[in-house]
Amino acid sequence: MDDVFIPDSLTKKECLCYNGDMISHRRGFTLVEVSLFLAITSLIFVGIVAGTQNSIYQQRYNDAVQSFADFLRNNYSQVLNVQSEGAGSSDDVIYGRIITFGNNGDDDKVISYSVIGKDTGGGVGGGALGRIITAGSHVGKREDISVGLVDAGLTESYIPKWGSKIQFKNDGSFDLFKGAIMIIRHPETGTVYTYVTDKHVESGWKLGEEIVEGEFEEKAIDLCVNPDGETVGGDGPRKDVRVVANARNVSGVVLVPDDDASNGCK
Repeated sequence: MDDVFIPDSLTKKECLCYNGDMISHRRGFTLVEVSLFLAITSLIFVGIVAGTQNSIYQQRYNDAVQSFADFLRNNYSQVLNVQSEGAGSSDDVIYGRIITFGNNGDDDKVISYSVIGKDTGGGVGGGALGRIITAGSHVGKREDISVGLVDAGLTESYIPKWGSKIQFKNDGSFDLFKGAIMIIRHPETGTVYTYVTDKHVESGWKLGEEIVEGEFEEKAIDLCVNPDGETVGGDGPRKDVRVVANARNVSGVVLVPDDDASNGCK
């Protein structure tokens, strides 16, 4: 038998000599080691996926909150930069906008209408709300002598993004908001006023009849954007979109910080 040369770099555990043949032998992974590797890899993968999903969820929610705030601000811009909007008569005046929530049994839908009434002329005096009631103003309608009420002005529909709901805090619990926000300009001074009511408002209603003057108040309202509708409990995350008391322009719509003591959606 010829002598078998074993390189110094190989240890006795790394080679076997059998009948003069050198057999290289290297140790592999055990079943336990493979299982442990797969388990750790799975945990890392799950963590990455969960983190990504949470990031997407948070971004969608922030988008929903910002979109709703922009919708409210856009209505103020329309009041400040009023156009004829096809009211259809020189005797009709567009006094502002009214934003209604929970329309026609659809809890998600928000609809804004023009507030349209007759031109009463100057010198009447009185507050802005009293003036548009005197003008016989209707929600999204104008009076036509021949046919009665007809659609007029600009009507816009808005549905909160990503399944979010617009709520308000009521005696410690969160309820869907089904009231209205009215933004109007005083006919003489041009000053913008904001009024809020908890009562439901529909297209065609006449201010001062279907809507009693006392139901609208010059007060702030905290609208809570709930990312999961009514399914989230009292501790669920809700961003506060506030319309300040008697807001005059787009700056009256405020995103209240979560850590603000005045946050109305905690």
